[in-house]
This record gives sequence, C-alpha cells and structure tokens, in this order.
Amino acid sequence: MPASAERSRLNLHASTRVNIDSSGMRMQIGKSSSPDGEVAAREAIAEALRDADAPTFALVFCTDQYDADDLAAALRRELRDLPWAGCCAAGVFAGTELLLQGLVVALFRGVDLQVGTGMGGPVSKDPRAAGRDAVARAIEKLPPMPPERRRALLVFPDGLSGNPTEVVRGAQQEAGAGVVWAGGGAGGNLQSATTAQFTDGQAYRDQAVVIAFDAQAPIGVGIQHGWYPYGPPTQVTKAHGATAIELDYESAFEVYRRTAASRGDALDEQGFARFAMTHPLGIPQANGEFVIRDPISIGPDGSVRCVAEIPDGSLVRVMEGARADLMDAAAGAANLARKGTPGALGGAVVFDCFSRYPILGEEIRDELSRVQEALGETTPLVGCLTLGEVGAMGGGVPQFHNKTVVVLALPG
Repeated sequence: MPASAERSRLNLHASTRVNIDSSGMRMQIGKSSSPDGEVAAREAIAEALRDADAPTFALVFCTDQYDADDLAAALRRELRDLPWAGCCAAGVFAGTELLLQGLVVALFRGVDLQVGTGMGGPVSKDPRAAGRDAVARAIEKLPPMPPERRRALLVFPDGLSGNPTEVVRGAQQEAGAGVVWAGGGAGGNLQSATTAQFTDGQAYRDQAVVIAFDAQAPIGVGIQHGWYPYGPPTQVTKAHGATAIELDYESAFEVYRRTAASRGDALDEQGFARFAMTHPLGIPQANGEFVIRDPISIGPDGSVRCVAEIPDGSLVRVMEGARADLMDAAAGAANLARKGTPGALGGAVVFDCFSRYPILGEEIRDELSRVQEALGETTPLVGCLTLGEVGAMGGGVPQFHNKTVVVLALPG
C-alpha cells in the first residue's frame, strides 16, 4: 500500500487527547526488523494499519541501533499528526516475538480510552522534578477525571542518567493515590552511554516521559520477579546512591562473599559478575515482598554498585532464582493483570528487565508465551526489555525495580 494511502486511513488529530467512540478499545501492532529507520517506520506502521481504522494514539518501542532523531523524523512523516510516545529499549516484543534489532508500533483505537503525554527533565539535574513535571503535563492534557474512571500511568525515565528511583517518587508525588503504575527505564543493550525517549513527535535525551491512560473499565496490572531469599537479612550501614558501601559495618562485598560461602558457593571478585546475575539483592517490604536490586560491579573499597538506589539504613538480603522461577513470575504477573481487568482485553503492555535476558536466553520466548497464554491468545501484546521497571507491589506506592516483570492489561 502506498504511504499516501496508509496516511489517508489515519484520521489524524493534532491533540494529545484521545476520545474514542463506543466500538471497543483495541491495539493493532506492527513490527519491523529493518536496520534502516525509514524502512522500519514504514513497514511497522503499514502492518499495524492493516486492521486499524481511525487510530488515535501510537505507542512506539525501538532498539538503540537506530539514530533516534532520524527514526523520530521517519515516524513523524508516517504518523503525521497522530499523537505518539515511547522509548528506546534493549529489545522489543510484538506478541511472543522478541526483536533485538527492530521497531514495534502499537496503534490504539476504540472505546473510552483517553491518552495524554508529558515530559520532564533533565533527569540528571533534578530527577524528582522530572517525574513531577512529566506527570503534570500528561494529566493536564486530559479532561477532569470523574471518580468512576480509572487511570494508569506509564513512566519512562532515562535509565542511563540521573536517579530513576527519584523520578518515580516525583511521579507518585504529583499523581497521588488510586493510580495504576507501569513502565521502565529507557535504554539499550548498554553499548551506548545515552538513550532516548519519544513524545510530541521528537526524540529526547536525559528526560522522563509519562503516558496517562484514562478508561471507564478497570485497568489491570501485575508485577512479579521470581526471586526468593538466599541469605540472611543484613543492614545497609553505609551507602551512596546506587552503591552499597558497607553491610553490617563491613565491606559490602565481604558480606556478600561470606553469604555465598555459607551456602557452599565459593566466590571471588573475578566470579562476581556471573554469580551476581542470578543472586541479586532484595529489599524487604512491609507486605512481605522484595524490591530487587541488580549488583553490577565491585569497587576498590569492596563496595557493591547496583543498577538502582540502595537506601542507607535499609535491610537487604541476597536472593536467588532459577529460570523456571522467573518464567513462573512472568506468568504470575500476567495473571494478576488479567484478573484486574474483567471482561475482554483490548491489549497488554509488558516491561521485562533486560538483565533477565542473559539468564533466560532463548527461553525468553517461552516466557512471553506464558504471558500470552495468561492474557488470552487473541490479546494484542507489545513491550520491551527495560533498564529497570516501574510498578507498585501489592497495590502500594510505585517503586523502581530490577530483574522484574510488569504487565499492564487494558480493557477492551
């Protein structure tokens, strides 16, 4: 189909407010693995348009091999005035297919879904203000929400700059209670020091992007990780940002190493990265859950640097988990999301931590199949591999997680 014919079907609007008729909400997904951004945009949008009449919003995820500015320009030419937003990621999902090089576009159409987008930053300067501003700007584009309607916020902090934990705190501070949370850190496969988020037809860096969904029917969400305690609780007696300097007044690595030894696992600095991949840290929560932190390196002073913030004074435990546990957790997150959205589903969005991929390998496709099965085989599914995830365990406040799966289910 010629690009002009494709565009004629879009029924585009310049506003980032989406008001949809009574025909039922539905996502239509297109993908491309072309390394050429122009071709990828054209192919993905053409595929999504095959069954999408009058779409009113587009969610975009891409891997980081593309030039983000060039890709944004290509998407802008294809989508014209259609509101769209999204981010770069280490991998993208279209159904149960994982693309480590590619682009996915989900076009939204149908009943009762209103969408607003916002951006705040720079994250590196004031991450909490970035979260607040992004939420405020997304919500201000929506009509006042009556009590019977439901709201979900998708938060995409820059995973390579600033403190994403503070971004989420700022977002929660602005949004208040009664909100469903999902999202994840933008970033690629860590081959580049920068990443990008998309909104208002442009690529941005060092920002936080928020997408607000309002609907009449409940919006379901599930969050699980599959990790369980391996070692005893220890206290973080000295920390700075994402680095645990001391545990129980000793060097953090020494306590971590001794914990492994007590379980019969010999560990030295050379073997740390391999061992830490399947033995993250867990921060206990009041509801019995754990927020996971991914250790990535050892400092000269024996400190342990993680992907996200380690609160000074908190308790932590070394965790463990097998492939089967991780896949069970993904299915569990999907089941929770499905239960939270009674009736037909219009689509689902999955945020799966990039650090789970080296553990699962090709089995990540089996994990996605488990998610698809839990949501229903006909439910459109889109998502990405994120650098950390956004979600609220047990209906509490949102937090920034590692090595976790978040599933958002949208009503049909």
